[in-house]
Amino acid sequence: MVNVIVNGKSKYNLDNNCQIYYGYFDLQDLVNSLSILDSSGYLRIRRMLAWNLYFNLSRNYSDQLRNLYYVIYEISAIIRELNFRNINPAYALSSILNNINTSMKLSWKNGEFSLKDPLEISYEIDLNAEINKLIKLEVEGKGKISVGENEIKSSNEMDLYKLSDVKGLSLESEFFYRDGKVNVKIDLKFRPENRGLNKEINAEDLNKVLRITAKEVNEKAINSHEFFEDFMVGIMETLIQPFLEKYKNELAKVLGFKEILYIPAGRHFILNAEESALNNEEIAQLFSDSCQLAINRIKEGKNSFFDNFSLPISVKGGLVFYEDSQITSLASRSIKSLATIILEVNSLKDQALVIIESPEEFLLNEDKSRIVNIVEKLMKKGNKIIIHTWDKKFLEYFKDCQVYKNEKLV
Repeated sequence: MVNVIVNGKSKYNLDNNCQIYYGYFDLQDLVNSLSILDSSGYLRIRRMLAWNLYFNLSRNYSDQLRNLYYVIYEISAIIRELNFRNINPAYALSSILNNINTSMKLSWKNGEFSLKDPLEISYEIDLNAEINKLIKLEVEGKGKISVGENEIKSSNEMDLYKLSDVKGLSLESEFFYRDGKVNVKIDLKFRPENRGLNKEINAEDLNKVLRITAKEVNEKAINSHEFFEDFMVGIMETLIQPFLEKYKNELAKVLGFKEILYIPAGRHFILNAEESALNNEEIAQLFSDSCQLAINRIKEGKNSFFDNFSLPISVKGGLVFYEDSQITSLASRSIKSLATIILEVNSLKDQALVIIESPEEFLLNEDKSRIVNIVEKLMKKGNKIIIHTWDKKFLEYFKDCQVYKNEKLV
């Protein structure tokens, strides 16, 4: 028997193929705890985990990271001065680089320069514990999901031309995770073009340039902080991807299904939002995390649409139609509600736990059989179903399902 405990209090039995929750229940905690099994939920958890990891790293190494930002724009000021004087940096810098007072010392080797002492960051973290903090789920008798901490390696390179106006300047990073510890190594690499006059320049002349441009460098470093932050978080996502994928697969193995499909109430709003011009940021501001799962599922269902469940619903050019009319132009909330269910179901790729809220939404009794037809098809394909309803008719429709009742107004 597979019982899961969410937030340390709510208990759900996920063994039964069909369950009906009748009355005053709130299944949001279950949806959120299993959202790692949804494609967009997985990405959200990965992003949150990466942000947490980066926050801890940056908090402990804020001064070093700030100096890294500074030195990028100091290099930009130096190269700009050499270009202005038409001096070949490949000739002029090799002998004086060590005497230039950049925020982090630079060294020359084999026709390129880099940081004399690359930035090395080390931080202890238990990735299993961090994921479990976000998911808040444990399996009765087995506890929280945990996977072996294999070595994870990652290397990345970012072209800094857009930020610095210096062609060939790049940031190289190496990440390594093992035994609960993250190690990060960051370096700057620049191979200057062999262009300009082979003239010498004093290190003090360039140090004077750095003093004059200090305010400009400081402002640019501050303004680019968000850009570097996003880049570093993206690298963290790459680093934790193999570990998180292994965690997700272990959870799916224990539960007996690989996906979660959440079909919320208020489906006409959800469909209108997906069909509208709202961008992802606006959708994130207007809708809960679980409703965002549904909106993304509608998008996926449109891209893989194959079964209209005997309703005249079609997808043309990325838009949803009912008969010959674009569905958002219709006043019928009933049609939109049914269409949302159908579109979400079309997004399924593997065996899933399907959670449907208020399947009776805007439907007369004679049309509720359409929901029964969809659910029966899903069950025949090996999916598990949880229905949350306020309509006793569904207790009659699914007599073989496990029923939970809560008729006390809360």
